[in-house]
Amino acid sequence: MRANRWGILVGVAAMWPAMVWSAVKGITGDLHQKRAGEVTHYLEENFRDRKTGYYSDKPGETQPATVWGCGIMFSALAGGARHDDAYEREMRKYFKVLDHYWDEGVKIPGYEPLPTGGGGNDKYYDDNAWMVLTFLEAYDITGDKRYLKRAEETQEFVLSGWDDQLGGGIWWHEGHKGGSKNTCANAPAALGCYRLAQYSDPEKAKEWVEWGNRITAWTVKQFQGDDLLFEDAVVVATGEENRGKLTYNTALMIRNFIALYGITGEHAYWNEARRTADAAQSMIQGNGAYRDKWRWSHLQVEADIEIYRLTGKKRYLKRAIETADHHYEEWKEKPSGEMIDVASLARELWLLADLETSAGRAFWERVDRWKKVK
Repeated sequence: MRANRWGILVGVAAMWPAMVWSAVKGITGDLHQKRAGEVTHYLEENFRDRKTGYYSDKPGETQPATVWGCGIMFSALAGGARHDDAYEREMRKYFKVLDHYWDEGVKIPGYEPLPTGGGGNDKYYDDNAWMVLTFLEAYDITGDKRYLKRAEETQEFVLSGWDDQLGGGIWWHEGHKGGSKNTCANAPAALGCYRLAQYSDPEKAKEWVEWGNRITAWTVKQFQGDDLLFEDAVVVATGEENRGKLTYNTALMIRNFIALYGITGEHAYWNEARRTADAAQSMIQGNGAYRDKWRWSHLQVEADIEIYRLTGKKRYLKRAIETADHHYEEWKEKPSGEMIDVASLARELWLLADLETSAGRAFWERVDRWKKVK
């Protein structure tokens, strides 16, 4: 475990780096857009019940998919929505379907793992944190304030999982199943705070950023190793650590460091983002792709694409392309039987497609700019 090397401040300093679109515009063709459409169509044909609108975890199942996979599926549709209005329509429809998972029969509403009649107590904070991020992206695409409202409501549930045991941190599960606090709940929760600050009035924005700072500082102190990668979880009662370093944990912390630099202008955060992104190279396998199942590694692809958009450093793009292309080739050879992984593949392919199109480039040029918060 490594102590926090820097304090988290909110101020204004250096300018945010310019978008490196000269490098991005050098990418031509529509290979990944075609592949993304192919994989998304496969999901529609094999995992979706047209009558109910639900996706299933496996082909041919009648039970709706669990909400973790639903969030990734929604993010895949959001990725497609930047390229084709048909995907935006499907995204809107699926947003309504997801209301069946939304539990209003509790003090602080949130998403249950499966459709609920209300009054449930089986919610996972990480599942809900992912929903916040994808709904904010949907809001950026459409301007529809229903997505923003639900993101804010969901984030309130996520933050309710924080307490002072072990000096802070958000639990993995509201009933403390497994007894752990995990990076996968805290890292996206912090990013949700930073993203929500961009849509809020100054007073509320400051509150969101303070929450994000609190979560980020605790996560760095608790989970970041000497190799700069992030461990998975800690059992609160015993302090026992799961030192496994899944790709998506490091990925979300890279994005938090980027967000902090954008909000504060403090170069320490920008340096931390780049150093941690460089350390992620150790998670690349001999085939050039990231280790871990697609449900985890696609988020490291997303982090690589984000830092590439800001730096133009092609080593980050190379990792993203080689991972996504390897996943696609595996899928073509033997399609995965799990919706969550196929949706993860569609998501990373749509993110690469964004670099191939003027619509995708324009979207991220707008979204990647951070509002300073005093």
